[in-house]
Amino acid sequence: MKKDIKISIVDHTINEVIRLGVNNPADVRFMLSVLKKYSLDAADVSLNNLEKNMVEFEADEFSEIMRCRVRCSGHEIFRAKKLGFSKIVINTSFDPFTPIQDMLEPVLQMACSNDQEIYLSIDNALEFSIRDVETIYPLIAKYGIKRLILGDRSGKADPFTTYDKLGFLWNTIQCPVEYVGYNDYGTATANTLSALRAGVEYVATAVSGIGIPGVAAMEEVLMAARHLWKNEQVPDGYSIAADCENILYRAGIMLPGEKAIIGKNVFAHESGIHVDGVLKNPDLYEAIKPEEVGLRRLLVIGKHSGTASLAQKLRQLGLSLSPEKAAVLLEKVRNTAILQKKPLTDLQLKTLYDLQMESVKDPNIHLSGKGEMSCD
Repeated sequence: MKKDIKISIVDHTINEVIRLGVNNPADVRFMLSVLKKYSLDAADVSLNNLEKNMVEFEADEFSEIMRCRVRCSGHEIFRAKKLGFSKIVINTSFDPFTPIQDMLEPVLQMACSNDQEIYLSIDNALEFSIRDVETIYPLIAKYGIKRLILGDRSGKADPFTTYDKLGFLWNTIQCPVEYVGYNDYGTATANTLSALRAGVEYVATAVSGIGIPGVAAMEEVLMAARHLWKNEQVPDGYSIAADCENILYRAGIMLPGEKAIIGKNVFAHESGIHVDGVLKNPDLYEAIKPEEVGLRRLLVIGKHSGTASLAQKLRQLGLSLSPEKAAVLLEKVRNTAILQKKPLTDLQLKTLYDLQMESVKDPNIHLSGKGEMSCD
């Protein structure tokens, strides 16, 4: 394992955004400006998505950071060059019946004649043996391939296999290695972390792991690396939740509240005993502090809440109540939550609190605890 783990992000978010129909240069410019905060090395876009969705921005504007992904086709390389891309990723796969060198030679020759920076991607590299991958080595030196991109297109590789294969290849390949792990079986983040641990620096990610089937979620990889390896090179992430949400918003995608790391409900707690533990020692329940990603801990008040969580929530709202009165209010809170079949909003809790205080001032006011407020 490499002593110092360095991370360089190759983004697949923008490609998915373009596939969904976003083709405004201002949106792309904004997304790139945000992603550059997070160790961004390159952003890949598919030639097929560019042409299918009639994206009209000039590639020269983003030439330093954007790469065009093409199939193993001279015609596609020509079209990418015509669009202004100086960096191309040639996608191919191992085929048991066709030597990969025979497919690649004429295409690589054309890319060299176009004076394009070549990145060679073997989409299913981890499905084959190390000996199969080694057949590519002569082409790397001959055509000056900038980086070899090794992928797991089926998503079937496990973290142990990924670590073993990439660790060996990283030590033997004569150019930098990049890894793309797909998420068909929900292992993209784990495999990407294994690739980093094996020594690979360049890894494919997308904000929230968007795409079909998607790659590793950028925020998961960065925050896991920050905590697992105390990697000071990883950004502190204080605004990563808001940054990811803003990028997804430009693509017309709503960020789920339960999304790991960056969802607004990830740090929400309701159960009485659970909340009591969180208040006494947050590390028992939160591997990552909400402030690290720009979020805050939420105490959800509902049918499972106890007096400790209710008292803390009231303090957050600038309110206070004696333990005896808090116990009475808690009954009203639980009854309301049961009636409306969901936790109370802050406004509902404040309304119940005000009614409680009014009942103390005027003994003629009686709260039954049921039906005293709307369930809407």
